[in-house]
Amino acid sequence: MAEAPHIGSPSEPRRGRLPVGAARRLVAIGLILALAALVLALIDVLLLAFGAVLVALLLDALSEPLAARLRMPRPIALTAVTMAIMLASAAGVWTFGREALDQLRTLAELLPRAWAQAQTAMAADPLGRLALGQLNAVKAPDELLLRLAPQFTADLATGVASAIIVAFAGLYLAFHPQTYLRGAISLVPRSARPRAREVVTTMNHALRRWLLGQLVSMALVGATTTLGLWLAGVPTPLGLGLLAGVGQFVPVVGPMAAALPGLTIALTQGTDTFIWAGIVYLGAAQIEANLITPLVLRQMAQLPMALTLFAVLAMGLLLGPLGVLFATPLALVAYVAVKMLYVEGFLGGPADDADLGVQEPGSA
Repeated sequence: MAEAPHIGSPSEPRRGRLPVGAARRLVAIGLILALAALVLALIDVLLLAFGAVLVALLLDALSEPLAARLRMPRPIALTAVTMAIMLASAAGVWTFGREALDQLRTLAELLPRAWAQAQTAMAADPLGRLALGQLNAVKAPDELLLRLAPQFTADLATGVASAIIVAFAGLYLAFHPQTYLRGAISLVPRSARPRAREVVTTMNHALRRWLLGQLVSMALVGATTTLGLWLAGVPTPLGLGLLAGVGQFVPVVGPMAAALPGLTIALTQGTDTFIWAGIVYLGAAQIEANLITPLVLRQMAQLPMALTLFAVLAMGLLLGPLGVLFATPLALVAYVAVKMLYVEGFLGGPADDADLGVQEPGSA
């Protein structure tokens, strides 16, 4: 009697075909790689969206005390804060705009002269002549400026347009935060949504405190630098003070870059003025590090300085100029995510948010 042919069970994989589990894993890996490629292609758009989130958080942080103390609805408080910012900006432009514009124009005229004088001084020294020779071998300065001018103009126009888009998008986010928050939370599996909401809330508190701290730091450093440079006799102190205040937004790199134009212009006024300008910039940095940060910003969200520096370097290499601009808040978001999702969630470590100045929602 002939034996019946062996029929495999339905669970046994057929020859030449992948198991169902392996096929699903391959599909999942393909989707992850496609998502990563999409993120890399749209990285600038995503960073601008993150900037809009920062604008919304800032408006919310400024309007919350107003709504609490005056017991007014949140939309009305947001509208009042937005109108106040617009009126204050218009008043500042009306009061100081013409002078600041004139000083920035004078600053643009003084920098080439300062560079010419610096070249003359460098030419008198053997090492200086060597450095000048290397610079001229790369590209003549005038030709380099002519080549960079159109690109700089295009980048400036793009930056202005991006800033306007970020401001309006931040306004929409500030007035309708729950709509966008629910949409983002819905992408997470249902069982993980409560924890995801906790993480997002903690990130919100950390970013809001960091933003308020940066505003205080930028205002105080800008005012201190302006006053110091004016007393030192450096031309265009208001324009240079504005640059110093704005540069404070990017830790370490920003203040150093903002100090270069002031020191270059001070050099044209003589050695004494250059020394006094250096003292002003050094003093502003020391005041920010030893007075503003410990006393004024002690309740704000702060990252360790080494972590901040490496974040600026890493974001600059990976994401370009926008990465440098948003390096610190991105590092703060990553810090909170790693702390809550990995240290607390995966490793079971204790919750300790004191180092970031973060309070749990509803705590005093």
